[in-house]
Amino acid sequence: QRVNCRTVYWITPNAVSIPTQRIAKPLIVSLLAMSAMIAVWLALSTHLHDALTWFALIAAVDIALLERWTRNSAYTTPAWIAPVVTALCCVFSLWLITALSVSYSGGFGFNDSARQMGTGLFRLLLLLRLSALDWLLLGAAPVLAFVLAGAGPVNDRHGSP
Repeated sequence: QRVNCRTVYWITPNAVSIPTQRIAKPLIVSLLAMSAMIAVWLALSTHLHDALTWFALIAAVDIALLERWTRNSAYTTPAWIAPVVTALCCVFSLWLITALSVSYSGGFGFNDSARQMGTGLFRLLLLLRLSALDWLLLGAAPVLAFVLAGAGPVNDRHGSP
């Protein structure tokens, strides 16, 4: 007797790939956007000699909208992707900016400062450097990313451009 291969599968290949498509594509797009925002934030901060915490809002907009515009309309995306990636972008950017200022002031190399700076020193330098408005902007960035990402399916009538 000949066995039909289609009847052997309990789960179709499409059913297995749906969760991966829901998470992988938006996560990869968000991580790429985060990398670009870190590079731009660090370059601007280096040029202007400031932490530029307002850039967290621009990073939130970029990450959330890129994730939304590249989303497949057939699937919903997890609500945590844009806010978490935005928060990571803020932490990594501020880590690099702080390491750069430590390397300028201490005469260390940038790589050494970035790798060897502990969380205690990082937190202390941020507390000394950032104002209440800076902390407000940093806290608002993940919230803005959540709102703009509009986690869930893309509505056909009010869909992404």
